Order: sequence, then C-alpha cells, then structure tokens
Amino acid sequence: MNRASGRVLALVVMALALTSFASAEKPVIGLSISTQSNPFYVAMAEGVKAQAAESGFESVVLNAADKLDKQIADVEDLIQKKVDVLLINATHDGAAAVIEKAGKAGIPVITLQRAIASSAVVSHIGTDNVVIGALGAQWLAKRLGEKGNVVILEGIPGAASSEDRKKGAAEEFPKHPGIKIVAQQSGHYDRAKAMGVMENILQAQPKIDAVYCFNDEMAMGALAAVKAAKRSGILITGMDANKDAVAAVKGGDLSMTISLPPGDIGRLGVLYAKWLESGEMSVPVRSIMPVSYITK
Repeated sequence: MNRASGRVLALVVMALALTSFASAEKPVIGLSISTQSNPFYVAMAEGVKAQAAESGFESVVLNAADKLDKQIADVEDLIQKKVDVLLINATHDGAAAVIEKAGKAGIPVITLQRAIASSAVVSHIGTDNVVIGALGAQWLAKRLGEKGNVVILEGIPGAASSEDRKKGAAEEFPKHPGIKIVAQQSGHYDRAKAMGVMENILQAQPKIDAVYCFNDEMAMGALAAVKAAKRSGILITGMDANKDAVAAVKGGDLSMTISLPPGDIGRLGVLYAKWLESGEMSVPVRSIMPVSYITK
C-alpha cells in the first residue's frame, strides 16, 4: 500500500469513529445507485444505509437498475423530496445534467466510484479505475510470462469505471509486446450477458490463454462459458472481490480478482455528507481508496 492509500485508509478509520450528529430533525441522504443486481453495488448501498443509521441520518436509496432514464427520474424525485445531500453512483456520464440540476437546487452532490465531471460535485470517493485497469493488465502479462492471446471483457459502454479501466489496460498492454488482444467486447458488467459474449468468442477464437474481465460478474460468466465449452488452460481474472469470485479464486477456477472496498466507499460518502451538514470537518474533493490482489 502506498502513502496516499495509507492516508485515505487512515481517514476512513478516523471518520468511522466520528458518527454522532446532534440535530433535532434527522437530515436526509438520498442515494441513487446504478444497480442492485451486482454484489459490489449491493455492498456499497448497505454501507450507506448502515452508516446513515449510525450517524443519525435518514437514508433514501433508489436503484436505477442500470438505466440512465430511471436514474434521472430517481434523482429528480430526490430533488423534489429536498434531500440534504445527494450521493450518486452514476449509470452513465449522461447523469451529469441531473447532477447539475441537484446543485442548482442547493443540494451538495457526492459521487461514489463512478466520477462525473460537474461543478455541482463537491467530492468524489472511489478507486482509481485507470490505475486498476493498468494493474490488472500488468499482473496478467506477468502471469502469462509476457506472452499469450488475451480476451478483454469491458463493462457498460460509457460508464466511467469501464472507460477508465479500458484506458488503463490500453496503456499497459502495449508495454508487453508478446501479449496479443484477440477479442475485446462489452459484457455490460453482467454475468449472463458476459457468458453469452464469451460463448461467441470461444467459437471464433481457437487459441485463448486468458480472459481479462473488468468485474467479477463478467469473470464468473466467462468462467461458466469456458467450462461449458470444455476449454482448459484459460486464465480468467476479475475485479471487485465478490464472495463467489473469491471462492472461485481459492478453488482455482479464477486466477485473480482485485479487492475493492465498496462498503467503505458508501460509509465514507455518508460521513462526508455529515461533515458537509455540520461543518465539523472539511470534505476532500477526491478520495482514492486502496485496492489489493486476491490470488490463491
């Protein structure tokens, strides 16, 4: 862990100790979250709800179900409810307009995991997805001995996390000339969709050494497709450290997953909201959370 990550982790520990909020009326936090079908974002929402309860906030959590139009409608509803602070894990960069609308309504906005360029955003909390994309590519190249045919499964097109991981991977893989990208498609961060995409790639590509997935749900979908096709010797990596993915790593089915702290991201979002309301501490503009590899 580097010094910057250490400072953020120390901030999380300190923040979690400061949970009291003296107010005659509970402030309300609104969370618009991209999905609740992915365990990563389930953990993030649970972190928000748990910390809100501890900090004396009421929380309203709305699930966008990976649909931008629903997220826009949800945030507009939160604006009408006059929530005190808006936390948003955006489905797409297209959420910027409704974030601006919240800002104009006097509601501070904190983005979680997926950054959105907007003057209304007072703070962003998440991992550095460009760095994560590069780290995963670097690990895989080394594991393959700097040579092999690699398939990349990207997340939702236009989602900041996927685009940033794509950028990091695109910067790193050319540093390893023995690595050949034989297919690169979107699995939409979804297990079933990724399985179907991988089935088609397996039919088209007779030689695959590894599958580099931008999240664990797609890694598990790719794993199911590889097993169904009875293709052996293919390394599969994921990101997020979901429970079943970690179990698959320990069992030898997945080669690696990158551990991210979704629950802590949600909790820190609430604590920053509390600081904004109380003025007890200043809120960092950007907080980058530490990550680590999980291997067998």
